[in-house]
Amino acid sequence: MPLSIPVLESWTWPWPIWTMHMAYLLSGLFIAVHYVPQLRRAWKYPAATLDAQSLSTWSVWTLCRVVAFAYGVVVLHDLVFLVVVGADMFGRLAMVALIVRAHAISSGKEPHEYKTAET
Repeated sequence: MPLSIPVLESWTWPWPIWTMHMAYLLSGLFIAVHYVPQLRRAWKYPAATLDAQSLSTWSVWTLCRVVAFAYGVVVLHDLVFLVVVGADMFGRLAMVALIVRAHAISSGKEPHEYKTAET
């Protein structure tokens, strides 16, 4: 089975390919920008974050994005893909960090109160 279809290749070269690259890039950055309100709310209302957000779910979603990013680096070598997936991955990592922060606050400990290996 061929990996490409010649009729589609001739139809998509060159301008529709760049159009799709830009559409994909803009859609990915659009998604990444929309993490900002979620992250603000998670920072401002840790109790609500704890009630509404699942650490295990966000962790799995983040792990899947880490795998997709690694795939982009090792296999695809596609900068547009890496920018989009990377921006999404960092948004998810930030959300996981804020959920962990909400758990810490609910347990009564602030991050500076954690015991380190040195103490």
